[in-house]
Amino acid sequence: MKFLTIAVTVLLSVYNASLVAGLELPPKGTLPPSCGLTCITELILSKTKCSLTDAKCICPNAQLNEDITVCVATSCSIRDQLATKKFSSDFCGVVPQDRTKLVSVVGVTFGALALITFGLRILSKCLRAGGQFGMDDYTIMVTMAITIPFCALSVLLANHGLGRDMWNVHPDDITSILYIYYWDELMYVAIVPLTKISIIFLYLRIFREKNFLYFAYALIAANVAYLLAFEAISIFQCWPIEGAWRAWDGTFPSKCRNVNLQGWMSATFSIILDVLTLILPLPSLYQLEMSMKKRIQIMMMFSVGIFVTIVSVVRLRTFTKYANTTNLTQDYVELGYWSTIEVPVGVICACMPSIRALFRNVFPNIFGTTQKGQSSSGRLSTTLTPQSKSKSEYANISKHGASSSVIGLVPLDNPQESERYKNSA
Repeated sequence: MKFLTIAVTVLLSVYNASLVAGLELPPKGTLPPSCGLTCITELILSKTKCSLTDAKCICPNAQLNEDITVCVATSCSIRDQLATKKFSSDFCGVVPQDRTKLVSVVGVTFGALALITFGLRILSKCLRAGGQFGMDDYTIMVTMAITIPFCALSVLLANHGLGRDMWNVHPDDITSILYIYYWDELMYVAIVPLTKISIIFLYLRIFREKNFLYFAYALIAANVAYLLAFEAISIFQCWPIEGAWRAWDGTFPSKCRNVNLQGWMSATFSIILDVLTLILPLPSLYQLEMSMKKRIQIMMMFSVGIFVTIVSVVRLRTFTKYANTTNLTQDYVELGYWSTIEVPVGVICACMPSIRALFRNVFPNIFGTTQKGQSSSGRLSTTLTPQSKSKSEYANISKHGASSSVIGLVPLDNPQESERYKNSA
């Protein structure tokens, strides 16, 4: 054994010299750290008949590579492990993965879609097509103010190397990625409940039954509690706080919670709140008198909400890979782009009723009244948009009585038309 150690030391010196001289060096390759090079040379010499520079002999040997990985993991720091992995990948001609474009394209595309739908919503309000500005609009404005930088950070993440293998990313860039991810997480935890709160505020402008109000305000309170609780948990996931982005390589002393468990809990509660928000208006919607065409339109509008919930479930599945990652700049990609899809689609869902109201004015034959038998351009309509005038100017007329969810907005200054509407209903 002593002789083998001496021989390895001599050969290691020769091997270093040959590599420095450029013999058998992979294109643009770099020398691994001494700890990694020691593992490689000792195991190759002791367990194979391969020469130290014979890639065709060394690289296909799965058991050898597994042994080298174990040796490097126990002998080297995390940064040296990455440098050794990069050397071995280059030496064996492994084609590097690069999904940085996917990361940036998803962020820009869905961010732009959310911005367009938000702009249409504001236009609808300015034209009074979707009613006056209310709490739902102010809440979505705050949400959108956070969503824009949230999506824009995807480009910054890609520029730092998210989407490339971790060993092909500079260690300082890995720290930067985790730092950006930290702020991304805080924004995500704020955007998701705020979007649901905006949708519930919209419900409150449409449905006014007593029981509905109780459930709606309880759901708003639950979303506020979610926001405050998980913001605090996310901010202090590590102590000191900067450990969230600096402790990855083991050089920064920090104590962190189980971030994976935190992610599972956050996603699970969010999905529950998604489902509750989705089903909250269904009993009231069921009572609405509307044509089949309008039912399909309303179902399509709410199907976007179902898609948001599905995206949340898919995102939850990515935590399995996230928990045991040894290649975070690759394995974080799925978690990142599903989050980046979920957030803008939620905003789009919240804006769709106002956009429908805008389109109803522009395309009345397609997006007209939801009341059976009424003209799309008539004054008597059952809509799913907030009232555009004050309560003193309109009355909610329904064949089910004053507490019904059928919202027929009829001007009080025309009692004959109001009475005729009651009789026709």
